[in-house]
Amino acid sequence: MIPRKLRLSRAHFAPTGPEKRLVSSHFSLSIRDNQTEGGCAVVVSKKVSKLSVGRHLLKRRVLSVLKPWCLPTRALIVYARPGSQTIPFPVLKEELEELLTRAFPEVR
Repeated sequence: MIPRKLRLSRAHFAPTGPEKRLVSSHFSLSIRDNQTEGGCAVVVSKKVSKLSVGRHLLKRRVLSVLKPWCLPTRALIVYARPGSQTIPFPVLKEELEELLTRAFPEVR
């Protein structure tokens, strides 16, 4: 789980400045740098999974991949797209890490 100080609330989702967007086949990543408060969040809508059990499972999987990338200086928001619930965890991890390395090539 991500520490509470690195979790984003709904107030952080309103666009306040420049935002960088990256898209893959199953996920969309939104990055905002130079925030007063940073952290990570995952959004899984009912279009992705009708049952809350599936939405929460996908959220936990994505957050486990995001944990090393969460910093207090930037806000990362991952939006799950339809079909992302059915992919196995190794594929999910590979796809998210590819998105994050495209966003931050200097880190890894």
